[in-house]
Amino acid sequence: MVKSRHNVIDEWFVKVVKPHCEGEAIICRYADDFVCAFQFKSDAERFYKVLPKRLEKYNLEVAEDKTQCMRFSRFEPSLMNRFTFLGFEFYWDWDKKKTARLFRRTARKKLQVKKAELSAYIKKNRYMKTSKLIGKLTEKLRGHYGYFGVVGNLDSLKAMYSHAEEKLYKWLNRRSGRKSMTWKKLKRTIAYCALARPVVKARTTMMRVWW
Repeated sequence: MVKSRHNVIDEWFVKVVKPHCEGEAIICRYADDFVCAFQFKSDAERFYKVLPKRLEKYNLEVAEDKTQCMRFSRFEPSLMNRFTFLGFEFYWDWDKKKTARLFRRTARKKLQVKKAELSAYIKKNRYMKTSKLIGKLTEKLRGHYGYFGVVGNLDSLKAMYSHAEEKLYKWLNRRSGRKSMTWKKLKRTIAYCALARPVVKARTTMMRVWW
């Protein structure tokens, strides 16, 4: 019988990995994706080396394209030192008070995928009544904001909203043989139909577990 991911990774990390670490160590896992953080480089490298052997015991393997061992520290705040997890890019940067703080933004690849999905939806449904189409887009955007609407990620949300506007303008003007939707008219229509604008949520616990 194949053990669950909880047995294979979580319990092993707590009962075997952590006791052998010189410094602090934490794990954050969702389904098959997980991130481990270590206080000392030697602990991280030792774990990185032994992990494939642990997974191999249960006929599992490391996804090479998603796995790396890297330095991630508040003492080196930079967007260059970032990692992707659950659709977000995590990185340290300076806040307005010049204090190093952990930020999240929509992963660049994920953002492009979401934009492409929105474009395809607008193109496919461009003959729908405009108010109804904007209502459907509002539902999709609210869902997007609900997941990605975290502190520090407003620019990515604005990019998604602007993309929706641009594609509406493009495809609504291709419903007939002539251009019938001006930017001014589109803006009025969007305002009247209340296309969902970007919103962010309060800082979450997930942003406070890293040191």
